[in-house]
Formats: sequence, C-alpha cells, structure tokens
Amino acid sequence: MPLQRFWFQTAAFLILVWAGVALVMWSTEDYVFSPEKTLALMENAPWHANENLSEAKRQAYLDKVIHSVLKLDFNQRNEMREDGLETMDRFFKSLSVEEKGEYVNRTVEENFKAVMKGLEKLPAEDRRRIIGGIQREMKKKAAKDSEMQIILDQSPAEFEKSFTKDMGLFFKEAPLSMKLEMAPMLEGMQGRMQGMRMR
Repeated sequence: MPLQRFWFQTAAFLILVWAGVALVMWSTEDYVFSPEKTLALMENAPWHANENLSEAKRQAYLDKVIHSVLKLDFNQRNEMREDGLETMDRFFKSLSVEEKGEYVNRTVEENFKAVMKGLEKLPAEDRRRIIGGIQREMKKKAAKDSEMQIILDQSPAEFEKSFTKDMGLFFKEAPLSMKLEMAPMLEGMQGRMQGMRMR
C-alpha cells in the first residue's frame, strides 16, 4: 500500500511538473523568436488573403513582423534568408511603398547604425581587416556603376577613409532595394566584429 501511494504521488508530481512546463511554454510563446516563426508570420500576412484589410490592422501586423525580425541574431537572419528567400521576397513585394520604407528603416538601417558604431570601437588593425573584406565583397557584387567602381578601386587606406566618412550618407540616399541587398553583408560584419571582441 505505501509503495502504491508512493507511485501515485510520484505520478501526480510529474503531471504537475509537465503541466507547469506546458503553461510556461504557452504563456511565453509570443516571446520566443526563430527564423521559422518569423517566416511563418510573413507567409501568413493577413493582407495576402484580404486586400481590404484596414490600415490599422496592417500596421499592427507589420509591427509584429518587424519585432520578430529584430529579435533574431545575425546567424538566425542568415538562416532565415537561406531557407525562406522566396517568402521574404513575396512579403516585401506585398507591402505598400510607405510600409517598405518602414520595414527597411527599422530593420536594415538600425543594423547599419550598429555596425558603424561597432567599427568605431574596434582597434585600428581589426577595423582595417573588416573594411578590406567589405571592399572585396562589394567589388564582387558591384554593378557596372562608374562612380561606385571609382570608390571600390581606391587603395585600402583611401577606401577605409571614404567608407567611414561617407558610408552613412551613401546608405541614407541608397534605394530601398540596395539597402536590402546590403543586409547580409552588414549582418556578416556584425558577426566578424563580435568574434573579434570575444578574442
């Protein structure tokens, strides 16, 4: 009998523990972010099914998507892009001009500002190494743009000076499509800078 009571109490205790775990998972679901969850939010944007969705509801949902994107670290953003580029592209194209501007301003531009602040804090040698890598990456992807090519063909020292002095203005005036294309590079830079700071 005592043994039976022991197993009954143990089972009851385990049920309570798992019920508590389930409750915590349910109550914190809105605070857990992942590439899969963010892509699901983009995929299920309510205006895909209802073009007449009110502006207030569109704004509230866009805020939710942006908040989810901002909570991802650079590795998660890269994973999201690798697994869901088509979903991201469809979501972005479904936004109005104003919504596209807001999405870029609150995701990519904030990331850019963080990168520029991070570069300022790095030792000169590390900063040179990262900016040299940026110059090489941009050369690979640069379109046949004579002005851009002139900047990219500068010596490493001249490019570093131009980058740190004029990049803010360039990024501010760049079209939304270019800012989105720069997002992976900016996230890669953040990863490299974090690695340098941890050494």
